[in-house]
Order: sequence, then structure tokens, then C-alpha cells
Amino acid sequence: MFIPFSFFNAPTTIQVISGSGITGSVYTLIDTIIPYLRSNSSSFRNPDFFAYRLDGTAYQISDGDRDMFDGGNSTVPWLRANTAYWNPGASTLTGTPALSYASQSSVVTDASFYYASFGYTQSAASPTRVNDIYHPLTLIGARSGSGPTGWQKTGNIGADGAGSILTGSIYTGSLVNGFTTYAYFRQTYGQASDPNICDVYILLGHPNWSSTFGTVVWAASLSTLGQGAALYATGSSENILAITTLLSRTGSSGVLPSLPISTNDITTVVNNYTLKIKEVLNY
Repeated sequence: MFIPFSFFNAPTTIQVISGSGITGSVYTLIDTIIPYLRSNSSSFRNPDFFAYRLDGTAYQISDGDRDMFDGGNSTVPWLRANTAYWNPGASTLTGTPALSYASQSSVVTDASFYYASFGYTQSAASPTRVNDIYHPLTLIGARSGSGPTGWQKTGNIGADGAGSILTGSIYTGSLVNGFTTYAYFRQTYGQASDPNICDVYILLGHPNWSSTFGTVVWAASLSTLGQGAALYATGSSENILAITTLLSRTGSSGVLPSLPISTNDITTVVNNYTLKIKEVLNY
């Protein structure tokens, strides 16, 4: 079962206003933004964050520890060809068009989509975790010129069809720390001792970027077999920064079914992304 596409009529153009800070096309700012976000990665973890293992490749997580995945977290930008990988959302991608979380500086794909990650280094066996600065796994990206901008995820999760799905909106075009913000989440929880999988999707526009939104589209699978969801702005969009991040938590003592991450906790994470980008660009 799937949640049908939901369409939100975004503002056609964000008015350009004078102000301090860095201006220009947002894709040129990725290598300015990503190191600052990486150095503040602890700001983007929910309380009781489960430091999942990076035990697959830079394109996917194999297990994540405690049966979080059965090969998942494959992340694809919303492509110019409009190919939907999120539906049915249980396919694990081991390479292109999935993006590499090892790309710590700006890389171009799909002709004009530039992206970078906090980074990725494979974790040691449980309970040891290394390179905590890479948690939560995060990608940011933007297009040069106009075109669809956003993310979709696919993969096989450990719930094996059990557990529960919760989806929802955090912001639908609200002004947050100076950014026009769209943010949505999809999470799987409540299956045995499997950790919660909470994917957060964010689109940001700003006057200093002369951002233009087309229609903003959100879609999510209701299947607890897979990870499928997507958030993107349609082809007339330009100068939008897209972010996706993987949050998680476990149940009590790591042995009881996981509880959902609260909307308030997800909102705090989204707000912190806008705040840190505002800081690094001096807005």
C-alpha cells in the first residue's frame, strides 16, 4: 500500500531582498555548507539517537546492527527523467543512481545535480562505533539551473513486513530562520527489537539564492518491507537546497520494540539545519 502523491502549491518565486551574507546559486555553496554541518553533526541527532553501524558500503547499510536493515538506505536524487525508485521501496541499490555517502565534497550527477555528504567510514562490530561525526548519515544537494530537486530513498528494512509506519509534515513552506522550508518524515517502528528508521527530507529556499519553487511533491510507501519515500520540487524549481538525513532510536534497553521519534524532536533537528546554514553563510 502507498500514500498517493500529495501536491503542495509552493510559492512561485521567493522575492529577492537585500541583506548580509553570501549570495548566489546555492549549488556553488555546497562546499562551504557541508564542512560546517559535519563539524556540528551532534546538533542533528534526536535524543537517544541510535548510532547505527555503517556496515555495508557507502551506497547502502547491510544490517545497521540489531536487524535495522536487510540492505537499505539507498538514496537517489529526484532525477530529471522522473524515475521513481521509492516505489515499491524495497530494492537495495549498490551503486549509481544511488549516491555515495563517502563524497565529502561537491560531486555532480544527473548532469546538473551537485551533492555532498557528512561522510562514511565502515563501523567496527557492535557495540563499538567509530567516526561518530558521520552520524546521522546526511546528504545535501542542489541543481545548477532549473530542474527537479529533492530526494528519494529505497531499500529493504529489517521489519520484514511487521511494525508500524508513521509519516507526517514538519513544515509546508514555513519561514524558518529566514529559509522557506518544507520538511517531511517517514519512520518505521515497533518491530521486535529493531531500531526505528526515521528518514527526514528537507527543501530550503532563501532570498539570497533567488530560490524558485515549482510544485512540491511528497510521497511515501506504507509497506514495512521497505524504506520508500520521496520529497522533491518539480522541474521549474531553481536554487533549492535539498537535505536528507537518517535518524534512529531503539526501544528500552535495546530489546523492546522501538517507539516513534516525536514530531517535536524531528522539528528540532530540522530547525538546527536551518540555524547552522544561516550561521555559516552569515545570513
